[in-house]
Amino acid sequence: MSHLIEVSEIKSLGRPIGRHVSEDKLLAFITETEQMNIKPAIGEQLFRDLLEHDGTNDEYKILLEGGSYEDECGNLASLMGLKVAISYFVYARNVMTGDFESTRYGMVVKDGDYSTRISAKERSDVYNNTLEVANYYLSECVKYCRVKKLIKSKTNPAVVATGGITIRKIG
Repeated sequence: MSHLIEVSEIKSLGRPIGRHVSEDKLLAFITETEQMNIKPAIGEQLFRDLLEHDGTNDEYKILLEGGSYEDECGNLASLMGLKVAISYFVYARNVMTGDFESTRYGMVVKDGDYSTRISAKERSDVYNNTLEVANYYLSECVKYCRVKKLIKSKTNPAVVATGGITIRKIG
C-alpha cells in the first residue's frame, strides 16, 4: 500500500520518535492517520490524486511539503504541509500505544532496566497536546485546499475532530 509519507520522514518532520520503534508499527500508524484523519478532511478524490502525485503539480507539492501562497484576499499565507500534520498524528498514536506489544502471551508493556514509566495523566497530556498541533496543521492544509479549490465538494467537512482523551484520577 502506498502512503503520502515515508517512515523516515515521520521520524524527521514531527516530534522525535525513538529509533527503536518498529517500522511495522509506524506504518500501521500512518495508515490509521491517512484513513481516519487525512482522507475525511480532504476528500477521497484529492487523497487519491496525492497518492499518484508525480512531483510536477506545484499545488500538490506545497500541500504535501508546506510552503507559502496567497490566500483569497491576496495576503501571504503559509502552511506546514500534510506530511508534518501526519507526523504529529503518528507521534500521538505512538504516545498512546507505543510501549504496548502484542505477544503470544497477550498484550504486554515493554520496559527496560533503566526506564521510568510516565503516569496515565502525563501520557494523556502529551497525547492531547500533540493532537492539538496535528489538528492545527491539518486545518492549515484544509484552508489551503479551499483557497486553491483542490477540494471539490462543498459538503466536505472541515477538520474532523479526532477526540483527544482526558484521564483523571478519582479519589
